[in-house]
Amino acid sequence: MDIRNEIERVVKECRLNRGCCFECPKLSYSSVIKKIEQIFVFQGGDIHWANMGRWNPQWICRTWDISDDRMWVRKLPDILPEGEKLVYALFEGCKNFEPKYWVYEMGLAELICVVGAVNGLDDFYLVSKKFRWLISECHEDVVSFLGEDLDLSCFGLR
Repeated sequence: MDIRNEIERVVKECRLNRGCCFECPKLSYSSVIKKIEQIFVFQGGDIHWANMGRWNPQWICRTWDISDDRMWVRKLPDILPEGEKLVYALFEGCKNFEPKYWVYEMGLAELICVVGAVNGLDDFYLVSKKFRWLISECHEDVVSFLGEDLDLSCFGLR
């Protein structure tokens, strides 16, 4: 399954606002991913392996087991700092047995809809457009939160 096609199916079927849910230009993919890796990943490593705990130690990383709450993303409006209109959303697919990322900009309502309706969604990453925080969900039902601007009180985390 191609994750990009699945996302596009959901966008069309749910009639999501394209002004709040669009794929970034492919020419900007590498610069966005590289900036994320430079800021958030240990020693500038690959974002894929960072999801296994190799985050930059300058960031406090808090994790949460979501195996009993697959739709934790509904809490994003309470978690994210006020005023976050669009965020980067990186959805991991695979090409030639290597991770391939599809980079989108999404509003929270659109993002919640996409995450809830896309079949076969594995790892994905949400990043502030100002690169002040990062949230990732990995295929092992763990969400990692990096960034001081996040309010994790809805999980009982401080």
